[in-house]
Amino acid sequence: MKKNIQICLGSLFLVLGSIFTACGPDARLDMVGMFAGTSPTINNRFEISQAYNQQMGFATLQAPDDYHVYVCTDTHITKTRTRWEYFIHAYREDQLCPVAVHLGDIIDARTDFAYVEEALVPESDAVSQPMKADTLMAVCGNHDIYFKQWEKFIKTFKTSSYYFVVQTQSGAQDLFIVYDSADGTVGSKQLQWLRETLQWADTQGFRHIIACTHTHFFKRDSSQGHTSNYTLEETYALLNLFTKHGVKMVWSGHDHSREITQVKDMTCIIVNSMEDDDKHPYYMLVTMGDKIDYAFVAVP
Repeated sequence: MKKNIQICLGSLFLVLGSIFTACGPDARLDMVGMFAGTSPTINNRFEISQAYNQQMGFATLQAPDDYHVYVCTDTHITKTRTRWEYFIHAYREDQLCPVAVHLGDIIDARTDFAYVEEALVPESDAVSQPMKADTLMAVCGNHDIYFKQWEKFIKTFKTSSYYFVVQTQSGAQDLFIVYDSADGTVGSKQLQWLRETLQWADTQGFRHIIACTHTHFFKRDSSQGHTSNYTLEETYALLNLFTKHGVKMVWSGHDHSREITQVKDMTCIIVNSMEDDDKHPYYMLVTMGDKIDYAFVAVP
């Protein structure tokens, strides 16, 4: 019996060892990061983001009265980025679009941020207008912190917990809150920041409030493992907080398939993934006016 147990344990360690040693420079799965975390914790990431926010402030963008927001997620960029470039071209060409949002998992693994940065700075003749400042707002996803990639994410996008305001020609203002849920939790410090931000928003008369994140509220299946969704306690706290303060929509990704759920007066949308290998990739085109309309656009 003892010998059989030793044999089983030896086989288990052999399998685990082969998995861990298989994670070379081009490996697509961060076995350590999935369970132990190889990037700073959510509270530490939040503090890093807040330090940048305090120094640089929060963006206010100008827009027409009815404007467009382009939203994509889970591009999982590797050496190819065809659909990512298609999305960038689409929103840059749209004169009604002051901002686009990527809901996380921009990259797939450790070597991929270089391909993201190259696409964000195309040649001057690649589009008909220059890149607008602060056009792309990025959400941090779990793949964006795997393989210790947080350092690359924060170097490229500067912050993962922030908000921005879009002000229309007639003076209406919409608030977009971006928060970090890359490892399936919002953390105590960020949750307090969300409370304080929404309490402040109550005094500002915003027309619409939108929350943008990666991890979704409602678990469809176990395909995403321990990062599938928040704990039950966090789900309750966030849903209660958002509905209490009049958040109109929550946009998220992570699950790679579309789902639309109504919670009181708040619409929670999981946007389709848009990686190059997807058979049915879409992005979401949102029209922000006195009411919010949205449609899903197929990507060739």
